[in-house]
Amino acid sequence: MMRALTATVLAAAALVVVAPPPATAVVHEIYGAWCAGKGEIEPPGLSDDTKKNFGRPVLAGGVVAFTPYLDGVLIDFDFEKAQTKVVAAPTGPAIVQIGPGLYLERFILDPEFAGFLHCANLEGLAG
Repeated sequence: MMRALTATVLAAAALVVVAPPPATAVVHEIYGAWCAGKGEIEPPGLSDDTKKNFGRPVLAGGVVAFTPYLDGVLIDFDFEKAQTKVVAAPTGPAIVQIGPGLYLERFILDPEFAGFLHCANLEGLAG
């Protein structure tokens, strides 16, 4: 019985030592730093369309999808996803053409997201 307990404790301790640390929310930290006037909002890679991981978090999370539309493709948002911090534009057309064969579902920043409400840099952009 004592051997089994000792083995269980040692196995649990090994798992704690070997387990990887949780991923950090780099994008949120960069956004927070930008709001505080301490850095750029663009994280390296995620916003660089020449990098392999360009936009992957929003695509993998289902926030953004590319949907065939008319003569091209629609950049389509799932506004129901919890991680989506934008909402459908309340006025005007729901979809706009932003280039030849490229359409965008119109959006605005979520006016109820606390990170946007308390961001001095966003307030400065409002004019």
